[in-house]
Amino acid sequence: MVEEMRALVVVIGISLLAGCNGNGHVMQKAFIAEPGDDVVNCACNLTFDNEHCTSGTCKEHFAIQLCLPPELQQASAPPTDAGVPDGGTAYDRAVDRYCRDTITNTVYHLIKVFNGGWCGYKAPYAPDGGVGSSVECFAQPLHSGRPSATARDDGTCRTPCATVFCDYHANCGQGVQDDYGNIDLNKCQCSQVDTRGACPGDNLSDFPTPLFCRPPAGVTLQ
Repeated sequence: MVEEMRALVVVIGISLLAGCNGNGHVMQKAFIAEPGDDVVNCACNLTFDNEHCTSGTCKEHFAIQLCLPPELQQASAPPTDAGVPDGGTAYDRAVDRYCRDTITNTVYHLIKVFNGGWCGYKAPYAPDGGVGSSVECFAQPLHSGRPSATARDDGTCRTPCATVFCDYHANCGQGVQDDYGNIDLNKCQCSQVDTRGACPGDNLSDFPTPLFCRPPAGVTLQ
């Protein structure tokens, strides 16, 4: 049971189904990434087409907290400046790149696992295949009025996730997303996406795509 909790992936409560009007996009705010922390808050904007959205175009956003990879957890550079999209410390920029590069790609492939219509929805925003402009994630402060985008959990992030591939029929599909697009995290227990998360034109060298751990429910981030 403990290993299952550690292998829980962050599945995002996006509305890709009926009643989707979109909650809009968010702009990145100035942030600080604290060396020695093990959790990062990534904000993600989605852009996709769906007939249920206003004017047929959906713009969504959500925030997810994920365990940083070991090399960023163990960083020791002093947090001297508030990070901004084009500045801040080298550590701030490394954490932001993790959200922008790794998590953007991870979220893109994960959506395909539990929403079979995703490839068509995002196609206008990725005419050459891949993510295109359909998903964009970046580091964002955890709390309004406080600049830190990173935090410390109870140690869960120091233990690797078990390798469990995401499969619609086994652990990340039926029952995960309700008729309104809401997600039940407890019904998606996996830690990697294979080619079942691919859309036409995707680079198959992306797979397997790791989903990384998250602090289990109830953990208070410091």
